[in-house]
Amino acid sequence: MNHPSPRHWLLLDAICRLHSLSKAAEEQHLSQPAASQALKELEQRLGTPLFLRQGRQLVPTQHTLDLLPKLQQLLDLQSELIQSSGQTTELRLVASETTGCYLLPQLLAEFSQLQPGFEFKLQLCNSSEVLQYMTAQQAQLGFIEGPVLTDAFDIRLWREDLTVLFGQPQLHQSLKTEQLLQQRWIVRERGSGTRAVLEHELARLGWSPARILELQRPEAIKQAVYHGLGIGCLPLLAIEQELASGQLIRLDSPLRLQRHFRIVQHKGYQSPVLTGFIEFLFSASASSLRAPAPAAG
Repeated sequence: MNHPSPRHWLLLDAICRLHSLSKAAEEQHLSQPAASQALKELEQRLGTPLFLRQGRQLVPTQHTLDLLPKLQQLLDLQSELIQSSGQTTELRLVASETTGCYLLPQLLAEFSQLQPGFEFKLQLCNSSEVLQYMTAQQAQLGFIEGPVLTDAFDIRLWREDLTVLFGQPQLHQSLKTEQLLQQRWIVRERGSGTRAVLEHELARLGWSPARILELQRPEAIKQAVYHGLGIGCLPLLAIEQELASGQLIRLDSPLRLQRHFRIVQHKGYQSPVLTGFIEFLFSASASSLRAPAPAAG
């Protein structure tokens, strides 16, 4: 049998990540005709179409999606074979806002000191998008907030977190229920772990805030609350400095907003650097994490 070459597999991986033959060709230093020919050869050798065309994008067929986990294992092994011990090792990470902004920076810095040559790429998005990146093989490790109903990945509990209501210092810390519900609630968008936990608790209590403003970034929510647009709901990690300085206050409520951070990884083979990083994450003490650096200005 005429087996596909490493060039074919690298091109397939690039097309799946970039959803574009031209971009994949550019990344792999191929001309457009050469990339088209290589894709045609790969489909002939596998005996099945690998992509459907939607406009200018190439959408993977189900057969291709089924191939991706094993393809990633193959490329990881190939990378290890050609790398010497002194060369750079890189991980592609995707994380929810809270984890990516308030937990990972310090942990990545500490691991970089322990692992010479370690490099990484980090993409921030909401929890539902993390799973999309993982499904498309665009990341080797994901970090999400809240529960996930899927058996496509290995998902492990990592850390606990508390989400809180907060407001301007002028507000009374213990507002009555009707006073809380009359406020404008400034919250994360649907699909975020923070929003999912909040909606579950609102349903449990039968609460329905009079007005809701959605913002996609924790910093935008903090600024909106600081300037008096309403009350906010964010992880405690995100507002610890503002609470300590008195810029914001934590509001009392019966909402139980405890949640968990989870690590998402592909099933099967994991590269040594990924295995080492996961072991480091679980061994790092939560108490060793310092408060986030203050924002400029």
